[in-house]
Amino acid sequence: MGAPLIAVLLTGVVVAAGIVFLGSDNTTATEPGCLPNIPRTARRDAPAEVAMRSPIAPSSLPGYTDSQIDIARTAIEVGRQRGVPELGVTAALLAAAAESNFLNYANSTVPESLRYAHDAVGSDYDSVGPWQLRASIWGSVGMAQLMNPRYQAGWFYDQLNKITGWQQMPAAEIAQAVERSAVPGAYSRHAERVTQLLAALGPATGAVAVGCDTATVVTDGFGQRVLDAAHRWKGWPYVWGGGNEAGPTSGGFDCSGLTLYAIHAASNGRITLPHYTQDQLNHPEAVEVPIGQQRPGDLIFFTAPGQGDSHHVAIYAGTIDGVESVFHAATFGVPVDYAPLAQWTGERWDIRRYGTAGDRQPVVAAAATQRAPTPAR
Repeated sequence: MGAPLIAVLLTGVVVAAGIVFLGSDNTTATEPGCLPNIPRTARRDAPAEVAMRSPIAPSSLPGYTDSQIDIARTAIEVGRQRGVPELGVTAALLAAAAESNFLNYANSTVPESLRYAHDAVGSDYDSVGPWQLRASIWGSVGMAQLMNPRYQAGWFYDQLNKITGWQQMPAAEIAQAVERSAVPGAYSRHAERVTQLLAALGPATGAVAVGCDTATVVTDGFGQRVLDAAHRWKGWPYVWGGGNEAGPTSGGFDCSGLTLYAIHAASNGRITLPHYTQDQLNHPEAVEVPIGQQRPGDLIFFTAPGQGDSHHVAIYAGTIDGVESVFHAATFGVPVDYAPLAQWTGERWDIRRYGTAGDRQPVVAAAATQRAPTPAR
């Protein structure tokens, strides 16, 4: 690990919609979520995605651009992260192949789409993106999401749950059932190239294993559900005050909005945490866990030196590619994602475990609030 990061306290001013909020995260004005520690979480020497995908040699996929490869790989990765069977992943690839040739399309009839990264410009109705979503139908999430290939891949897999018996259908028919194309035979024409893409990209696409390295990490049913619930929003934007028990609000999450959603979903609605880090830490369902006994799905609350209340919360994710990691909504401009736990070295860590007595692993020793050790310089 590199040198420990120096915690920079954000006790200053947040300006939003013409209103100035003063103070730290324990004030009434900041209760919708935690204030971001921008100097620390924005550091780029700590990778945003800990589980890095293996590179693909260009010679193994001739005829494809890097962008096309990335969109195909995203479809595979998102599907596997969600536990979608290979049949569903194949259908998603067939759909992207037929609809866009794995290109992220803006649309000349949707001027706002041109503001976002794109590979080509089309004019088919108001369809945008690799899976050609109609802006007039699906645009309530905002154009930033609609032009995000990862969001569109997630959209495709969401639609599978609405199709009764899709697991018994051919992949091309599944693609048609989702896309409802005027040319239903278009998808089967891409079967051979999709098979080749799966063979080339499938083994190398490093889908993050939620629950992580089972050789070094022990999880339980409740903790796994917490991670699974949060992980479905990977890549969504950070929105201050965003998120509630139903999912994202205003297009995203802040740190405590993501954790309250994940705990609510994992408990089937039994536990609804407040939207404030310190109140989540002090919640009556929270069981203290000593440092060293944390398991995936536990929440870790971070408090800067000299402060009384926590300023950030993340979900412990175990060890990923040899790096002890958390899953969290970090700060403005940083999508919901994994991050190295070592970013908070030197701050106090309060670890809490939630869930019912039946599916929550017991804490072995008496719990204590501890400060994360600061390595010698």
